Amino acid sequence: GVTTPSAGAIPVDALWRWVFRASGVIQLIPLMMLSFFGRKGGESNTMNKEKQSRSESKSTLKDSLAILFQQSRTLEFWLHLISRSIIMVLVSFLLFIPSYMTQCYEMSSASSARVGSMFALGCLVSVSTLAERTYPSIAADSTTRKSSSISLSRRKAYSMLAFLAIATVCLALQAAFLQNLLSLSPILGTLLMFLFGFSLAIPFYLPSSMFALKRGGKDGAATIADAFDVCGFGLLAVFNGIVARVLDVSGEVGSAGMLLSRKRAWLPVFSWMLGGSITAMVSLFGAVWLEGERLEEENG
Repeated sequence: GVTTPSAGAIPVDALWRWVFRASGVIQLIPLMMLSFFGRKGGESNTMNKEKQSRSESKSTLKDSLAILFQQSRTLEFWLHLISRSIIMVLVSFLLFIPSYMTQCYEMSSASSARVGSMFALGCLVSVSTLAERTYPSIAADSTTRKSSSISLSRRKAYSMLAFLAIATVCLALQAAFLQNLLSLSPILGTLLMFLFGFSLAIPFYLPSSMFALKRGGKDGAATIADAFDVCGFGLLAVFNGIVARVLDVSGEVGSAGMLLSRKRAWLPVFSWMLGGSITAMVSLFGAVWLEGERLEEENG
């Protein structure tokens, strides 16, 4: 028969209504900040524009495309394009973590959603604590001496190699778990997801953005970054289609046969991500290393 909510129980739709209300209120915060600081910035920009020479022209789309074409003739550009596109897919796996943890670790919907939060927490911890140490900003890079700047580029390359090596190990352990070669508890699976997010955040956000700013400047940085994003979203569309077919696998939770079939269904996804992680690790290391080589050539 149809079950009816017990007396005093809060309907599910009412609970979700508060989630959307809270998200709406939170979105007002950046809007208010943009309105407040944007007004001040607008006044100062007006004064600066009056001081600028009229002969100074704005960059055009043609100029941006010319910069993009020039950079596309370098190996570093393509290596950053490959690594950025793949890492975008790996980071976007956050969307499927609840489904994966529910189907393969037999966790509840609420617990599996918390695992997704642990992935995001790993990204936050990584960026907030290690970003400047492992991948210093352009300003910090330009203030160093030439010799130390070259060694700094080497350190960046090895740091990116280490981060993506951690991501590769996390994926390899998950793939072994899906093949029943390794037994992982939900707690260990959650820890692996935290480390996975921790290892991806800096390689995803910093190297390609810094490359675009350095090589593109104020005229072409956005165009180079957009080129990376276009390829990344294209690859992500293909990946999402693969995962969507996996999500069709259903069965009663607790059935050993269905659990095995679900794990086997997820194996191609993690095999694809494992291969992508290795490819991104090699390409990003090569891109950052070549940037250091080019810097060494420029410094003589």
